[in-house]
Amino acid sequence: MQILNPARQIDGARFREVLGSYPTGVAIVTCMDENGLATGMVIGSFTSVSLDPPLIAYLPMKTSRTFARMSGSSTFCVNILAADQETICQHFASQVEDKFAGIAWHPSPAGNPVLDGVVAWIDCDYASVTEVGDHYIVLGGALDMQLERDTAPLLFFQRGYGRFSPGPLVAAAERETIQAVRLAEMGRDEMEAVATELNAECSIIAAVGGDVVYVAVENCSPHWRLRSRLGFRVPCAPPLGPLFVGNPGAPADSEWLKRLSRPDQETIDSSLAQLERVRSRGWSISLQGPNDDENLDEMVALYSNPHRTPGQERRLLAAAKERASLHEPDELLEDVAYDVRHLSVPVHDASGHVLLVLRLSAVPPRADMHQIRQWLERLQQSAARLEKTIASRREQLRV
Repeated sequence: MQILNPARQIDGARFREVLGSYPTGVAIVTCMDENGLATGMVIGSFTSVSLDPPLIAYLPMKTSRTFARMSGSSTFCVNILAADQETICQHFASQVEDKFAGIAWHPSPAGNPVLDGVVAWIDCDYASVTEVGDHYIVLGGALDMQLERDTAPLLFFQRGYGRFSPGPLVAAAERETIQAVRLAEMGRDEMEAVATELNAECSIIAAVGGDVVYVAVENCSPHWRLRSRLGFRVPCAPPLGPLFVGNPGAPADSEWLKRLSRPDQETIDSSLAQLERVRSRGWSISLQGPNDDENLDEMVALYSNPHRTPGQERRLLAAAKERASLHEPDELLEDVAYDVRHLSVPVHDASGHVLLVLRLSAVPPRADMHQIRQWLERLQQSAARLEKTIASRREQLRV
């Protein structure tokens, strides 16, 4: 296809201002030049072009001396920068003669420099180089590629660098978290008493910005060896967070289900049945899976990072979906021993809405129903006392 439209006159400053409102990723294209020296240049114009065949493109300026040196190489490597690599980006964009001085890198399969710490790299050969306006369009055929780090990429937006930040508005989430922590402080004595008495972990969790967040934790369990859950959050999505669903600050039933990824009718029906069991029982239970603690907690820790990636969120949701059968089992038999991951009971406000959830974790394994009922009774006693404390404090504030 040939473009016949004549060139248009648009002010360069206006062009940059308007196009600068569209964020782009930041990459460094590298190669070994004809003298065997590592060379590279920053680009903000990297894009995928085709899946079949696998093609990518970037657009260097025609006046680029670095590209003139690089074009003598038969291959090149696109390094996708991570959000914490802004200083490396600025170094390569500077007038420093040796761009690789002090920069750690290792060779790609094609022999091109891969900068340590990048999100990913793509080795390419040259499919074509086309002159368009004041730039070249370099079309590269992908030879090899690899994800190096599961982290957010560096972005360029309106002449500044930043990162992708998913999830709810931060300010709103911070306000909700502060309110939840203040409520949890009223229950700290109860939480510590439960943990000490039962030699377990007791925590207070709250619904914040579509997530369920651990806002207070006390651990007295000899069975627990992993990191503290304080500050951990999980998405309020099936099968997680059922005690909060339909309450203020948490998703409604339909919104809760929407966080499932392409669910079939069986999954939807099963999730709704679990939700109904929780509401009927007035408490929630989750059982241990086979050797899943460490992997699951690592995924939760990654999700809890405010700079998590969408991929990390998808993996946690997928893991939760795979474990759905361990949540809210239909039958709990008297003559069966269970490995309990969590037992949770609600803490209500004066209107009957769920404000917080009191959760028991890291309990001894192989518990029968008699033991589970004792744990539940102890949790419910503390939840009832916490409800009275919260109601009393709020009444005092109104006086």
